[in-house]
Amino acid sequence: MNSSFQIGKIMGIPIKLHWTFLFIILVVAWSFGSSSLPWFGNTYGFGNVEPLSVRWIFSIAFAILLFICVGLHELGHSFVAKKQGVEIKSITLYFFGGVAAMDEIPRDSKLELRMAFAGPLTSGIIGLVSLLIAVLSSSMFGPKQPFTIFFWTLGWMNLILMIFNLIPAFPMDGGRVLRAWFAARMPYAKATRKAAEIGRMFAILMFFLGLFTLNFFMLFIAFFVYMGASEEEKATTINITLEGIKVRQIMSSDVRTIDPAMTLKEIKDLMFHEKHRGYPVVEGGELLGIVTITDLQKVPEEKRDITRAGDVMARKLYVIAPEEEASVAMKMMNESAVRRLPVMDAGRLVGIVSREDLVRAIELCSEQGL
Repeated sequence: MNSSFQIGKIMGIPIKLHWTFLFIILVVAWSFGSSSLPWFGNTYGFGNVEPLSVRWIFSIAFAILLFICVGLHELGHSFVAKKQGVEIKSITLYFFGGVAAMDEIPRDSKLELRMAFAGPLTSGIIGLVSLLIAVLSSSMFGPKQPFTIFFWTLGWMNLILMIFNLIPAFPMDGGRVLRAWFAARMPYAKATRKAAEIGRMFAILMFFLGLFTLNFFMLFIAFFVYMGASEEEKATTINITLEGIKVRQIMSSDVRTIDPAMTLKEIKDLMFHEKHRGYPVVEGGELLGIVTITDLQKVPEEKRDITRAGDVMARKLYVIAPEEEASVAMKMMNESAVRRLPVMDAGRLVGIVSREDLVRAIELCSEQGL
C-alpha cells in the first residue's frame, strides 16, 4: 500500500502528502485553536477568538497554510538544486515536516551550502512578510482581530521553523551547512562523519530535554534526528566506498537461468541444492522475468508441482548495465526493494548482481582501506 498520494506538481516536481499529514492538520488546528498567548504585544493562537465557528475556521485555515509554508521551505531547497542540474524526484509532506527526494546530495560544498540555506531563507522571508501584514492589519483593525492574529502567528511560526532548521544537527539544514563547511576542509566522508556525530549529540540532548519536560514531540524529533544522522552517514560511506567500482567487476557472470515451464517444486529443489534465492526466467534468449523464494512462498505447497515459473514470476524488471557504478546498483535495490538486478548489455543477459555481491565489495574495499 502506498502511504503517500500526489496532490499536484510545482516546477515539475510531484508534491505528495503522507497519510499522517491529514492527522497532524487536525492536531495543529486543535492546538492553535485552543490556546492564546500574549507575544510581543500581540496574540499568538486563536483561543480567545469568538464566535467559536470563526475560531475553528481560522485555526484549520492556519494549519493548512502552515504546512503549505513547509512545502515552500522544501521548494526553496529544490529550486536551488534544479538550477544546478540536480534532479528532484518528489517532495513529500509528513507530519513532522517536508522531505525532498533527490537523486543524490551534491558533493560540491558551495552548492550544498546554498541548497541548505535556501529552505530556512524561504521560511524567513515568509515569516517577515507575514509579520509585516500582521502589523498593517493591527494598525487598521486592531491586534485582537482574527486576521491580525492569523498572520502574527504564521509569521512567528515560520521564523521558529527557520531557526529550528538552522540548528547544526545533521541531517537538518543546519547540519548540512555544517557538513558543507567541514567538506571544504577535509574529505567528504570524514566531513559527513563529523556532522553526523554532532547531529547525534544534539539528538541525545533533545531526548533528555524532552524526557525531563515530558515533551513527546521533542522526543520524536530527537529520534528522527539521531536515526537520520546515522542513516546519512551510512549511505555516504557506502557510496564513497563503491566509487569507481563497476557492476561488471562484482556481478556473477555465470548465471543460472530457468525456463518459464519449470514447476515451483523443481525450482524449490534447485534453490535448496544451489543455495540461490532467485533465478532469471529466460526463453529463446529473452529475459521474461525473475522468480524468487518470496514468489514460491506465496503458493501453497500442494500446488507447487502444477504451478509454473511463468505463472508467478515478476515481470516488472529492474535491470542495470555492466558499466554502471556499483553505487547505482545499491541505490536501485534500495529504491525498488529488490535484492538482485539482472545485468543487461545490448539486450542480452550477461550477469546478475545481488545485494550480497555489493556487501562483499564494501567489506573488501573497507578491508583494503579504500
